[in-house]
Amino acid sequence: MLEEYVPAEGWESVELTVWNVARLLQCRRCNKTIEKQAVSSSDGQLKGKYHKECFSCFTCQKPFPDRTFYVFDGKPYCAYHYHEENNSLCAAARCGQPIEGPCAVSHAGDRYHPEHLLCEYRGCTERLEVYYELDGRMLCERHVNKAMNERDDDDDGDEDVFGAAGDRSTVALKRVTRFIDLAALGPVGGL
Repeated sequence: MLEEYVPAEGWESVELTVWNVARLLQCRRCNKTIEKQAVSSSDGQLKGKYHKECFSCFTCQKPFPDRTFYVFDGKPYCAYHYHEENNSLCAAARCGQPIEGPCAVSHAGDRYHPEHLLCEYRGCTERLEVYYELDGRMLCERHVNKAMNERDDDDDGDEDVFGAAGDRSTVALKRVTRFIDLAALGPVGGL
């Protein structure tokens, strides 16, 4: 919200030092005194006040052209950096974009768009709800046995079905994907 600074009633009777007044009107980005318009949030999620020209993503310093921003730890963020701070970027190598709404969480805690948590057997596109971890890879039931056989048959140590030779001493561990809804984490801010 863009607002003019107007002292509240009763401030005349409160004894404030020059330092305290300057601290109350200090921009959180540049630490300079705010003399005219300030950006702040009415809901209290955004901590402090900002010069209009200083109000930008805390990480990349890009402004919010559509006047929409996210708040994390009391600071404003663009969508990408908010999700980076909140550990809600899709872990799929081909994606890496923010997840809002349904989210698949692997056994290792990595988060994915549900449609991006796929079997890692070369060429397979099956979504994983129940899967097997083998040599650090997530595989569907159809491919785990095939991968183990191919892995054990491959004596030369060159590339295998995973793209590189894996640790042949491990066993396949059955895992279950956990699904959560990240939309419940909190609202998006806006001016």
